[in-house]
Amino acid sequence: MAGKTQKEQKTIDYYDREAQNWSDAHGGNERESYWQREMDKLHELLPGGKVIEIGSGAGKDASALIRMGYDYAGTDASKGLIEVAKKRNPEAIFMNAAVDELDFPDDSFDGFWAAAVLLHIPKDRIDEALQSIKRVIKPGGYGFISMKAGAEERTDPQTDRWFAFYSQAGFGEALEKNGFEIADKETRKGEKDTWLVYYVRKPATQ
Repeated sequence: MAGKTQKEQKTIDYYDREAQNWSDAHGGNERESYWQREMDKLHELLPGGKVIEIGSGAGKDASALIRMGYDYAGTDASKGLIEVAKKRNPEAIFMNAAVDELDFPDDSFDGFWAAAVLLHIPKDRIDEALQSIKRVIKPGGYGFISMKAGAEERTDPQTDRWFAFYSQAGFGEALEKNGFEIADKETRKGEKDTWLVYYVRKPATQ
């Protein structure tokens, strides 16, 4: 992925500008992750090891993953959100990096966590994003991804953030096309959206 598109940059600019407000409005001060049940399920698949979070946001999921005993590193494209996450987790490692800028050697992590972040990647760039994640995960490693259900992709007129929506089968095809095995998948009904949840595995041999 060479450079950010205007739609991606506008999304990052929003989170830089509204980092603390967004955190406050989305449970950033709560202890338990919105995705705690899903995190527990990933923990069954991956009981320990080094985990990278793609899109660490306000750092709430970072706190939960660290409490579960993972050796954690977080990344986010927004400098503003990184600052919020560091305040919450002063001992944790965070890097200001987009999904295509993961500056780690191949096979660095046992697993990954990507909650509600790849939905900001334009559909014509999702293959590169998934390949970037797969590169830094060890063979046999597991990961979690959540996306929003739908069909289109569009800019949110209120915030200028870009969103890409998928059917469960459609995003599943993207995962398999890019070399991930789907260990399990499910849907979760939120207050406003239906979430598509995937537990994936990088094959032990390819």
